[in-house]
Amino acid sequence: MDHQHRDRVFIGFEADRNDLGGGNRVNWLCAEVLRAEFEEVPSASGAVLQAHSFDWKAPAPPRRLFIDHGSFADAGFWAFVAPGLRASDTIIVSSSVCAQVAGKIIEAGGPLILTVPFPVDLGLFAPADDRGSTRSAVAEATGVPSDGPWLLVVSGFVRRKNHHLAVLFLRALQKEIPEARLLVVGATPRHPSSLAYREAVEELARTPGMDPRVHFLGHLPHSRLSGLMAAADLLLHFTNCRLENFGLVVAEAMAAGLPVIAADWGGLRDLVIPGQTGFLAGTYLTPLGPRTDWQSAVRPARDLLRNHAAWVGFSRNSREQAEKSLGEVTFRQHFAAAVTGAMKREIMEDVGPTFTPEGTELRMRTISLNALHPEIKDAGDEFRLLMRTDEGRHYRLLAGPAASSVRPPRIGRLSRLYPVVTWREASGAIRIEDPAWPGVVAADRVRLAVLRSSDGTKTLEEALRAAGAPAGTSCDDTLRAAQALVDGGVLCPIGDGGEERD
Repeated sequence: MDHQHRDRVFIGFEADRNDLGGGNRVNWLCAEVLRAEFEEVPSASGAVLQAHSFDWKAPAPPRRLFIDHGSFADAGFWAFVAPGLRASDTIIVSSSVCAQVAGKIIEAGGPLILTVPFPVDLGLFAPADDRGSTRSAVAEATGVPSDGPWLLVVSGFVRRKNHHLAVLFLRALQKEIPEARLLVVGATPRHPSSLAYREAVEELARTPGMDPRVHFLGHLPHSRLSGLMAAADLLLHFTNCRLENFGLVVAEAMAAGLPVIAADWGGLRDLVIPGQTGFLAGTYLTPLGPRTDWQSAVRPARDLLRNHAAWVGFSRNSREQAEKSLGEVTFRQHFAAAVTGAMKREIMEDVGPTFTPEGTELRMRTISLNALHPEIKDAGDEFRLLMRTDEGRHYRLLAGPAASSVRPPRIGRLSRLYPVVTWREASGAIRIEDPAWPGVVAADRVRLAVLRSSDGTKTLEEALRAAGAPAGTSCDDTLRAAQALVDGGVLCPIGDGGEERD
């Protein structure tokens, strides 16, 4: 290629290794594209474009291209970093939800936001030529018996990744397919919250009847993980982590021909096509955190696992979708086009973004919270404080585009309710023992009666008739009590996770 002055680019991030996975591998690919398609120069002063990742503090000139890896989910980003952006900047995001968040916080005419899905290694993550032999080999290497369907979870033990929901899912599925197994892959960070979460998940897995069918495999390198994905039957990914802007594990599983059951959350809905490559479980916001209607996916999973021809179709669709939109060649083309477009943008070095009224309020509230709460250590602390501030409107602004609905679903007497979390009674209250999003909800005798009778198998009306409502309780009293428990994130109506996106 005949490099001209207009093609000069400065690469302002480290990208020397492609064996680290995740965002590091994406950066390596980006650097490869920049070096192959443009002329790399040693300093920004000699370039017409500077490219950065994990670093938003680059000097304004020349034009800037940023590769985002989840910053848009953090209130602190909008409060302290985004004001330094320029209208001439271009930002690469990996899913449509990131662009939606930006659109709610920054007025039109700000930095250009381009969605370019991250790639996966289609050669490494691929369907097995012989699934039976592959499963036998994986079973021998891991010690997991090869009988029964294998449900797979791949994630480090971070609370918001919701491993515990996968355990609850297995317990519900075993009523229909008792031979099903759950294989959990992921390291445990040496952090008190992660260690405690791992212990809570293991305790839940020791429930009688489940213990021999939940297998904790620890961290696996990609060379072994790819074989496990090719041998498994379903990937479960119920995360509602605020940083789930793409879902690389889901993309890798699809490349391996693995159908996916995931939360309808963030970038996951860009990947999973319901009824074709998997199923999405409705996820909505409550004052005590996001809740995912995991029970709604049990029946589709059962049906898929019992119908080999249908499973083969889903597997083929998953691989074809990955080949169509998640390969390295596609990524390189889209990224190169984005860089070319960024180079052509008008230089407006002194023009910063204009924030929407809601975005301005989010910024000011976040700055105030950091001043008033010196105990804030990270973006997660900010997020939890925003949930409880100003009736949660900043929390809904930031997380709303990721969820199926910004509010809990409305219910009726024919709704089939179930506890979406683990719970116990405690001194006139309901203590939510969910390891990811715990809390306390006020309880009276009507609410407790509703909660005790709700197991997902009957409508609200049928459950209370069978259990016996407290004397003097009207239908309206019962419905109000049930709705309060749904609003509080204790109960969930199966299949009514909400479709309102705001």
